[in-house]
Amino acid sequence: MERYGIGVDLGGTKILAGVVELETGRVVSSAKKKTVGTPKDSKDNKDKDREKENELARRMGDAIDEAIMAANLPSSTKIVGIGIGAAGQVDRNEKVLVFAPNLGVKPNYPLGALLQERFKLPVALGNDVEAATLGELRFGAGVGCADFVCVFIGTGIGSGIVQNGQLRRGSTGTAGEIGHMVVSAEGRHCGCGGRGHLEAYSSRTAITRTLLGEMKRGRESVLTELLASEGTMPDATTASSVAIRSKVIARAIEANDELVKHVVREAAEILGLGLSSVINFYNPERLILGGGLMEAVDYLFEITVREAKFESLRLPGSQIEIMRTGLGDFSGLIGSALFNK
Repeated sequence: MERYGIGVDLGGTKILAGVVELETGRVVSSAKKKTVGTPKDSKDNKDKDREKENELARRMGDAIDEAIMAANLPSSTKIVGIGIGAAGQVDRNEKVLVFAPNLGVKPNYPLGALLQERFKLPVALGNDVEAATLGELRFGAGVGCADFVCVFIGTGIGSGIVQNGQLRRGSTGTAGEIGHMVVSAEGRHCGCGGRGHLEAYSSRTAITRTLLGEMKRGRESVLTELLASEGTMPDATTASSVAIRSKVIARAIEANDELVKHVVREAAEILGLGLSSVINFYNPERLILGGGLMEAVDYLFEITVREAKFESLRLPGSQIEIMRTGLGDFSGLIGSALFNK
């Protein structure tokens, strides 16, 4: 009998929900929402605060409803449960977002309880990159490989570790926070509050902030036209999840834009340095790189791979396989659905 689960990939800029056939990893349907929205009008301050606090869960619930409707499954079909891969630190037992600076919610946000109340289904909560790594392990670029590391570049940077065919979560369940590896002592501030972290240099958020800052001080770029045509011009000083879409950055590089190529090259070189440390320390058989920007921009991928291998010790650097994800944007969605399998 076919078994289905709901997977939700919860990132800093978007919510991607879908219905997944658990035995094959097939995505039957999906729906997308922005992560941060505008709360509904309320009568008093308490209502406004409550609405703002529950806004994220409401938007996720709406995306799940849309995905279920689009799947058009027979009425007799049983959905096993809802799995959520969230960008942040999570308490898997309590189904709480402990700390998620890129999601706009307070610490210890009871996400699991809010969705369980709405859908009356079991809810499992994990880290978003943990979910994506599980998806790649079961159905993607990790199939047949017992020791690998997945690294995803998005609003932040995170990684998942597979050791002897099993996810390695660490003693506190937070293993894989490669985005908070220090690459520059006393360097840029990171969204977590620390300084000099990889995420502050090589995430899509960091790339966006650097590009917007350079444009603000007069550097010319085709981005001015591309963003104007989309009706968007992000402000580098606003929310931590600010981002220029991956396709826009890819188009600028295709146009041989000097500024964009310079900023992306710098981010890729620093990312490669961080990955070389992973190669030297952990010595995995394979590195799997994902995230919208990594999938869309060959220039970023190629420079990252070159730098990672060049800066690694000779033996592990010569043997490491570095590739993109096999599931693309659906890695996290599929993996989170498997939390309830």
